Amino acid sequence: APSREMPVIIISIDTLRSDHLPVYGYRGVGTPNIDRLRAGSILFEHAYSHIPLTLPSHATIFTGRVPAASGVRDNLGFRLGPAVPTLAEALKSNGYATGAAVSAFVLRKESGIGRGFDFYEDQIDAENPGANIGRVQRSGYETAGIAEKWIAAHDRRPFFFFLHLYEPHTPYDPPEPFRSRYPSRYDGEIATADDIVGKFIAFLQREGIYDKALIILLSDHGEGLNDHGELEHGLLLYREALQVPLIVKLPRQSLSGRSVSDPVQLSDVFPTVTTLTGSKSAAVAGTSLLAIATTSNPPRQIYAETLYPKLHYGWSDLHSLIDRTKHYIHGPKPELYDMAADAAEKHNILGSDRRTVAAMRSAILPLIDANAAPSAVSPEEAKKLAALGYIGSAIAPASGPLADPKEKVGVTDDLRKVFSLYERAKYAEALPLLQKLVHDNDRMLDVWDMLARDLDQLGRTDEAIDAAKQALRLSPTTTHLALMVATMSLDIGRLDDAEKHASLALEAEPGLAHDVLARVALARGDLPRAEKEAHLALETRDRLFALLTLGNIEHERKNYSAALTWCDKAIEVLQRRKGTSVKGLYFLKGDTLARLGRNDEAEVALRKEIELFPRDPRAYQNLVLLYAAEGKSQDATQLVFDLEKNAHTAAAYAAIASTLRTLGDKEGVRFWIARGLQQFPQDAKLRKLATGASG
Repeated sequence: APSREMPVIIISIDTLRSDHLPVYGYRGVGTPNIDRLRAGSILFEHAYSHIPLTLPSHATIFTGRVPAASGVRDNLGFRLGPAVPTLAEALKSNGYATGAAVSAFVLRKESGIGRGFDFYEDQIDAENPGANIGRVQRSGYETAGIAEKWIAAHDRRPFFFFLHLYEPHTPYDPPEPFRSRYPSRYDGEIATADDIVGKFIAFLQREGIYDKALIILLSDHGEGLNDHGELEHGLLLYREALQVPLIVKLPRQSLSGRSVSDPVQLSDVFPTVTTLTGSKSAAVAGTSLLAIATTSNPPRQIYAETLYPKLHYGWSDLHSLIDRTKHYIHGPKPELYDMAADAAEKHNILGSDRRTVAAMRSAILPLIDANAAPSAVSPEEAKKLAALGYIGSAIAPASGPLADPKEKVGVTDDLRKVFSLYERAKYAEALPLLQKLVHDNDRMLDVWDMLARDLDQLGRTDEAIDAAKQALRLSPTTTHLALMVATMSLDIGRLDDAEKHASLALEAEPGLAHDVLARVALARGDLPRAEKEAHLALETRDRLFALLTLGNIEHERKNYSAALTWCDKAIEVLQRRKGTSVKGLYFLKGDTLARLGRNDEAEVALRKEIELFPRDPRAYQNLVLLYAAEGKSQDATQLVFDLEKNAHTAAAYAAIASTLRTLGDKEGVRFWIARGLQQFPQDAKLRKLATGASG
């Protein structure tokens, strides 16, 4: 019977294929904790996601609506609108305390996914505004610890908690002992997730919550693992990307051990929870899982889609229908699979089962809405975008039929190769591959994005900005691109351009936008506005760049003790998040310590900055000056050659020459300018320095 007293807990293990769990017959990994949970629960043998992407799939879980109805069709450029009721809102209006802790930046509250939660812990921040947001994450152990603390403080009243784990999402990097135990790192991450779940369930049992709780364990989508040429997910709609685990533990372990073979979908979670808690809700696409588990059900077809290939690569979108045994994939070259006889979907039976194809095609066509634009923008946002040339720009629509993603999936191998080169700092090797990719297809949003970052790392920031702007023309509401343009423009002193592009993100990403605007104001010397913008950035979460900006403001004011306090605050946040650093943090700390006369500590901080960012000249410059003041000429000389070796950019040679000029070494200035011009004969800054040196 419905009860508004039962605790409700949803555990989402991101990117978990059902056929990689022992409870679904897999033998490649051990998951003793999920096995024990299943023993007291209902197992849904054939549960499916409506979309193989994290944000839109969770939007479906929280709204009971398929992506076209929720309005969230991709991880980028879409937000859950306020008109769509959420599960957290329904439970909150029924007297529940509502809390959540997530492990991935893509589920940050600014996406709209956090609406209705009293507590939504998403203190995960990209270390730079141009970061690949799909990889910005934190350990599930940390997230589960946050969940336990909140639940312990709210278990005297009915509560709803959503716990999100990002294991086993890429990059697969399981900790020991799971890393050594399993040859597949994907399976090692599954074992890690199982360990986190086990510790969390043990906490619920100690607190006396477990027996009386409704606990739903699921995943948002699966993973390709190269079964059909796709390593990750989002591009294709085969079973490995859509079939997910779904385990429902009722209070007092009712119906424990039951298995349900009828197909179910993630939109069924919403009505399951609202029905069992007696919460009011609007009509949704799904059906209560308890009703499906306890009654006979009519035949059902489950719809799925992906617009990812269209939005990111200019290829065709895909749509599919799944029933008990058949899976029809609708695209430029349709496919039909008999999953009962061919679970791996290796044999397309389109030509031998025309009747099923015709019926499923007729059923799917009314469900397809492939022309969805990213989230609507306000008139003010539209005006800003138009003024900068991103709305109504001259990008011609694709001519002719769009390519079938399954025939282009090999391109993603090139992208993975490029991404690997980029992560290993082999930017020069990555560049020709990226240039070839955009030459072959100039509508590939992700490639323009990566090209911009790669060019920026090579010191070719003007070209990087042009590439990022091209990406922004393809997807004007993808705010991380606007922030990337803003940040790179700031780096080369184009402050007006930086301010305009940061302003594009104020509605969708206010924290990140205010963060950049604070640095723009600081660069202009407007310290009061910089301080105001930095504090606005900190209103949603501890943002490392905002803390660094406040440190720089106090440094400009020559209030060095306060600057040091902000540096230490930023470092404490980094350590809590188990992050590395942001560029300039240890540089600022080292410079501040040197000005306070604490030279030994300054050297340690500057060395740390060089270790983390070996291509940035600033820490080398300050440390050379520090060594020169202490008479350590040999150490200073070695640093100069280290900078040349590590950076090998025109900016590095210019920095060396400028530093030696400060030290009065005219011969050294001429030597290093000449050395730089041999490598970069057209660099304007080096040529200007050469003119000054000869004079």
